Amino acid sequence: MNLVMSLVWVLALWFATTAPPWEKSKLIQGRDLYRENCAVCHDIANDKDHPPKFGPSLYHLFKNEKLPLSHGKPSRQYVKVRIQFGGALMPAFRNKLTDAQINTLIDYIESQ
Repeated sequence: MNLVMSLVWVLALWFATTAPPWEKSKLIQGRDLYRENCAVCHDIANDKDHPPKFGPSLYHLFKNEKLPLSHGKPSRQYVKVRIQFGGALMPAFRNKLTDAQINTLIDYIESQ
């Protein structure tokens, strides 16, 4: 009986510290969208060994007090609008990415 209980506790601990498969899949999809559409211009890691990229860093974007350029408080809605309609130098992605893809991308950025 102790072996069964131990196995239950190990599995419970594993599930508590691991993203469920559907969440993990969503984050992998978001990572792939980031790599395909954003990584050319934006960093998402605090990597001081590489030169900075053209666009502002997305490292801890939603954990920061202010957005890199607008200096407003980070919000999902602001980031979504910026992705959809672009900015001064950033292209718009509303014709390339669906709303669901943009939300998945924002989920990934928020998880970093």
